[in-house]
Amino acid sequence: MITHTRSLFPTPPNVALISIRPNFVEKILAGEKRLEFRRNWAVKPVGILVIYSTAPIKRIVATVDVVGVTKGSPTALWEIAQEKGGGVTRKLIYDYFTGKKNGYAIEIGNVFEFDLHVDPKKLFRNFIPPQSFKYLHLEDYNMIIDKSLKRRA
Repeated sequence: MITHTRSLFPTPPNVALISIRPNFVEKILAGEKRLEFRRNWAVKPVGILVIYSTAPIKRIVATVDVVGVTKGSPTALWEIAQEKGGGVTRKLIYDYFTGKKNGYAIEIGNVFEFDLHVDPKKLFRNFIPPQSFKYLHLEDYNMIIDKSLKRRA
């Protein structure tokens, strides 16, 4: 098991757009899910996740700080889920990681839900939700933040 902490991240941190199912997004926003699990993860350390809630929501809804990323076996990740609030069942973890020797648990810190959820198709030409994640350029991140702060017309 390998754990990376925020102190290892470069400043400013890399930002990634991540696709998450709406039921898990709700748990993250409610503070019930403090870990996001992935079969594959970024090579570069990521400090901020921009959350895209998949269908039927299809909106960018929040940002979260990444506290750390742990790589481990499904058994190790289940132990971390129990300890830190994974917000998922043991069966879900084992099913999700079927065929994988190792996976990743991304520990979530501060959560900031946008007042205005952002339609990515209005910001990005030919937007396709990332299968797992996509690095964002700082300009794209700032554009998302600006759009989420604008008042409804």
